[in-house]
Amino acid sequence: MLIRSVAFRTPSRRVTNDDLLNDIRAFNDGRRSAEEIDGYCLKIGKLLLKAGAGTRFVRDRACGEKGFDLLLEAVRAALSDAALTAADVDLIIYCGVGRGFLEPANAIFVAKALGINCDAFDVLDACMGWVRAAHIAYNFLRNGTYRNILVVNAEFTAYEHGLPDVLRILSNEELDYTFPALTIGEATTATVLTASPHAWKFRFRSASEFAPLCTVPLPGFGDFCEADERLGLNGPHRLVSFGAQLSRAAVQAMVAFIDSMYEDTSSIDVWFPHAMAGPILADTANSLGVGNRLYSGVFGRFGNIISASIPAGMSLCAREGRLRRDDTFVLCPATAGMAFALVESAY
Repeated sequence: MLIRSVAFRTPSRRVTNDDLLNDIRAFNDGRRSAEEIDGYCLKIGKLLLKAGAGTRFVRDRACGEKGFDLLLEAVRAALSDAALTAADVDLIIYCGVGRGFLEPANAIFVAKALGINCDAFDVLDACMGWVRAAHIAYNFLRNGTYRNILVVNAEFTAYEHGLPDVLRILSNEELDYTFPALTIGEATTATVLTASPHAWKFRFRSASEFAPLCTVPLPGFGDFCEADERLGLNGPHRLVSFGAQLSRAAVQAMVAFIDSMYEDTSSIDVWFPHAMAGPILADTANSLGVGNRLYSGVFGRFGNIISASIPAGMSLCAREGRLRRDDTFVLCPATAGMAFALVESAY
């Protein structure tokens, strides 16, 4: 399977940490005292700095910016870069957490907008969505079921799953599982995958005991799981993420996973994790002995862009000249659930 092209787009509204703190001040003005607001902003500012968060992009709703328009822009750019037309696409897989419909498949609306009647379906696995879609695409292409597959996501969740409620002043206990929502950014990617002799190796592991650490529940979620006091703490459609615990578990499991699969990591040109906090990423790179070959160009600039993080990282790394044709890469994301992947191929 060959990655023919990857297109990455973000909304226009760039939000710095200072912008975010100003939004917190404005939201709580009149609700809390100036002293409380200043103290809270000082606390959030330190947490953002510790996490390595810098900027993120969200839709400018006041100007009528829509996520679907950005998605179609990315799709058209990816098709152009791959020297294909919409009519050449045999299958569309939508893999984002951000979605407008529980049914039908969000992918079918992309096909409709492109004016084509190809096969289309959705895949959902939190931040691992793109990797799961690539795995499915690989097997389809290897078997000759399809020739050209388009994988898309539209991670536009800031308003639907947080803003502006997440700006209110929270207790230390609430911050423990709500702060990660302040690092969410918005983005869309489109990837064209085609058949080729390039072999891909997909390896997965899971650790279901950590499932309650990162969730976005639907109304009535209690009928679909065992009772757990960590679930639904922010209400339906709101992220609950115990970030510190989640990061520790993810790093330990991923380092162990890589150590069990790679005696020598020097042959890999670039490693692509899911967007992780800067300090944690640096510690992970040191633990694995991969140094700056563990790509870290996403989180600080764009925030946690969920399933768009991996394809965005590949697109950015290629633009920067750090990922070239025939370079060997490994995708090494960890996702809510928890699930872990090691995916190796040549670019």
